[in-house]
Amino acid sequence: METKNEAFTLIELLVVIAIIGILLAILIPALNIAKQQATGAICLANLNGLSKAWTLYAEDNEGRIVGGTTGSTASPYYSWVEFASGTASDEKEEKERAIRDGKLFPYAEAVKIYHCPGDKRYLSPSKDSGAYGLEIGGYRSYSIVGGMKGVAESGDWEIIPHVNMATLKSPGSKYVFVEEADGRGDNAGSWVIHPKSRGWVDPFAIWHNERSTLGFGDGHAEKHDWVDQSTIDMSEDQTFYKALYANDSGDDLDYMIRAYPYVRFL
Repeated sequence: METKNEAFTLIELLVVIAIIGILLAILIPALNIAKQQATGAICLANLNGLSKAWTLYAEDNEGRIVGGTTGSTASPYYSWVEFASGTASDEKEEKERAIRDGKLFPYAEAVKIYHCPGDKRYLSPSKDSGAYGLEIGGYRSYSIVGGMKGVAESGDWEIIPHVNMATLKSPGSKYVFVEEADGRGDNAGSWVIHPKSRGWVDPFAIWHNERSTLGFGDGHAEKHDWVDQSTIDMSEDQTFYKALYANDSGDDLDYMIRAYPYVRFL
């Protein structure tokens, strides 16, 4: 009796491979979007926690705002995080030490909530290796803005910053935390903008499908969609003092200036 040959022909195999390729081409972008949505949900929870910790610190300190820059806890700023140096043999450990030594850590005692899972800088060399004595990229994903006691009260950066909750009106509309991806090894200082002369200064991070997470002065956090291509380019390239494109609406800059907190212009 003749045995029937049931093996695939070459054409049938090529058709199956082509179908698998098409399915992967459809599924991979969808999986990437799902991954970004998942990391965005964790990031939102992180900044909800940090924003609430920020308000609790003020409540426990007679309305005084925690220092929004990085630096010594002995300084007048009473910094929310310390500045990470390159003295430790394990640089990620040094970055975590800087978080634990900050004044805000007793209110948010988990190093992981200072880090967005979409932020992979600590796995690679920094773009400007050794600029701050650190050879790897940053671990802390969030920065406090200059107007929340992140710049000197002498009036640097065009503004007088808030140092006490008593001067902060409508805290639910003023952001305290931004996602930042400084390419120089660590998120140093605070995140600043020029609200008076209307211009970008520092770039920020966009890890969530052209959206970023912001933490606000009333303790809540929310995602914000970016609409101008120059804003997205600024994030991807980590460009300081980014100029608007001629065809940009400027809506992103307008929003960030409108929601930027400060007492008054210098």
